[in-house]
Amino acid sequence: MKWTYSIKNKLVASIVLIALCLLVLLSNYLDQLHTENVKNSISTMYDDRLVVENYILKMAQNTYEIREILQDNEKPDLTNAMVNLTKEFNTTFAIFSKTKLTKIEKETADELIGNFKKLEDIISRSQNVPFIQTDSILASLTKLSVIQLDESKLIMQQVESQYAAIKVTSQFAFALIIVILIVLQILVFSGESLIPLFKTKDASLN
Repeated sequence: MKWTYSIKNKLVASIVLIALCLLVLLSNYLDQLHTENVKNSISTMYDDRLVVENYILKMAQNTYEIREILQDNEKPDLTNAMVNLTKEFNTTFAIFSKTKLTKIEKETADELIGNFKKLEDIISRSQNVPFIQTDSILASLTKLSVIQLDESKLIMQQVESQYAAIKVTSQFAFALIIVILIVLQILVFSGESLIPLFKTKDASLN
């Protein structure tokens, strides 16, 4: 009877220890997974939002400078500066268009480059460019800037959600580990308490 109970106790204890090891490994894996997701979210915000915002600011600066030059009546200055600015704008836009864009960003970007091409076409035919043409470009750039802010907020919400998930998972795993250790202790002590009950009586005592 004693050896049967001992084997059963050891078997349960082994299962509990294996469960404890698996739980620790699972908890560690989930922590690493959540941490990696947080890193990716932060990297996405930097590469696709903060850097992109810098491109938008450069294009806005080019547009304001183009507007100022269009107010200048000196033809040589207009031609030379305009060529440089339009080239810089198109180069920056090409880099911007290769970043990760949402559907609404893509639509706004198409609107932006369409308005800029119209501006280039008007400039090639005449010096008299209405302000409304540069205004439409700046309006598109403003839309893109607002999108960056909204997307950055969404990313931060995802980071906070992932961090909360890490915290909850860690707390749950810690609680389970404590429960398993308590169960293991109960098994150990219950096994020890049964030993005296099954000891063979000393024959000399009879």
